[in-house]
Amino acid sequence: MACGIATAVATLLLGALPAAAQISPGPLSRPHASLEGSSQCPACHDPGRGVAPSKCLSCHKALSARVSAGQGLHTRPEYRDCKTCHVDHQGVDYELVWWGKAGRGSFDHAHTGHTLEGAHARLDCPQCHQPRLNQMKESLTAQHVDLGRTYLGLGTTCTSCHADTHRGQFAGRDCTSCHGQSAWKPAPGFDHAKTSWPLTGKHAAVLCVKCHRQPAAAASADPAVRFVSFKETSGRECASCHEDVHRGRLGAACANCHSTSSWGLLERVKFDHKRTRYPLEARHADVACDRCHRPGGPRTLPYAHCTDCHRDAHFGQLLTRTDKGACESCHDVKGFAPAHYGVEDHQKTAYPLEGAHLAVACNACHTVATVDELKRTASTPVPREASSRGPRLRFASTRCAACHRDVHRGDLDRWVKAGGCESCHNGESWRSAGFDHAKTRFVLVGGHAKPPCSDCHKKVEVGTANERVGFADTPIECARCHRNTHRGQFQAAGKEIACDRCHAPATLKASLFNHSKDSAWPLDGAHARVACEKCHRRETRDGVTFVRYKPLSRTCSGCHGPSLPRGKEIVSR
Repeated sequence: MACGIATAVATLLLGALPAAAQISPGPLSRPHASLEGSSQCPACHDPGRGVAPSKCLSCHKALSARVSAGQGLHTRPEYRDCKTCHVDHQGVDYELVWWGKAGRGSFDHAHTGHTLEGAHARLDCPQCHQPRLNQMKESLTAQHVDLGRTYLGLGTTCTSCHADTHRGQFAGRDCTSCHGQSAWKPAPGFDHAKTSWPLTGKHAAVLCVKCHRQPAAAASADPAVRFVSFKETSGRECASCHEDVHRGRLGAACANCHSTSSWGLLERVKFDHKRTRYPLEARHADVACDRCHRPGGPRTLPYAHCTDCHRDAHFGQLLTRTDKGACESCHDVKGFAPAHYGVEDHQKTAYPLEGAHLAVACNACHTVATVDELKRTASTPVPREASSRGPRLRFASTRCAACHRDVHRGDLDRWVKAGGCESCHNGESWRSAGFDHAKTRFVLVGGHAKPPCSDCHKKVEVGTANERVGFADTPIECARCHRNTHRGQFQAAGKEIACDRCHAPATLKASLFNHSKDSAWPLDGAHARVACEKCHRRETRDGVTFVRYKPLSRTCSGCHGPSLPRGKEIVSR
């Protein structure tokens, strides 16, 4: 809009109005102040055509030279007309550059022929366009160009703005061959593999400054001239960077045993330990060298026994053996566990394995114990390391209670003290108990000998820590286990008559009952041949069915009715 107004005003001034009416539409900006006055209008304006670009370039000679050379922004068609962006007569302090409605930040720097990328694209114009960085400083100053306002004169190479921190070590190479524009570090374009010293293994992760350091002269100089030397390093021999931990005993050719992958990773591939007096086998082959060959220690080690390197995991519990507890009797270099100690070896001990014990895992009995616990074991010496733990191999007792808890909670102590748990159980199975019940107050005979133990010996204190099967307090009275099916028909002095008065343990039938002695109705004659249920019939009361034994009628008519059938006379004997 400003350009349109300026063009219209210029046309009116120089083309359409008479000379008397040709007046300035407004003050010129400070850089054009020398052109103020109506007599100076032709210096910029052509009559009838407004502002002429050729007249602008006649003053701005540095820009004119670039346009003539086909360089820069003003060679583009959309920027050849000066008044497109530069409008005057807007006041003394008016900025002569119009960047558009979006302002200077929207300007596309690619139109200048130099595209801004990475971190450069985020910079504000004055951060680069500074007088100190101007490459045309002398010529522009000679043309009276204000270095603080012009956008001409900057170079497009990295070193035109940035100092060469490598101090010419890479002369002839473009900075972008190694560095990107997003950040100085890292240098994504640099490939160390293309140098005369490719980095392999652990060397690839080492910081550059670990090897490429400041020369002694540069290190003490002004910080502005310090630099890192890439062309000259301390050397390519291992000892030039690394300390020889072998102190020259193994020569200078480190690569004979080591590689760059790791100091201690690949030495086994190159160093043949079989050539020594101690070939490494199985698990020993995986042990790092410094676990045995301590830094600064001797190459030749006086190791002859396992315990020279390994602590006695059994804390001397096996020193009383004929082999003095030699580790190789049970273990080998393939691993500490499992031990090569079989059942046949265990059968030679004071506790041969029998029955179910043969199927028990070793660590179920030989549990891990603290040193203090092992001290309490008979014949166990004081261990060397008081804070250690190890498997229990010796026991103060081989009785069942030494390993198994008393599930009976002391109910059967009198039997256990006499014959141990073996009084009932054996090594084949816990459940195959063989207790002789005849030794108790309740001998099992008849029907009592058939049910399983759990039918009488029930669990007690269920749901508590003391839950167990009860033995000591098991009742022996019939009524405590069996339901009274007679519904109180047999009582004396208000108490139930003992069941064994009539019933024997061998059967539920009342085999001991004598109708002539134990009842008020002796059976004789034909009555003796009558089945019990003919007189003692079943009846149901309150939903319960039972046999009626008494009271029963003692009269003939009570059973046979008011009259007897003909020919059925009662014969009394």
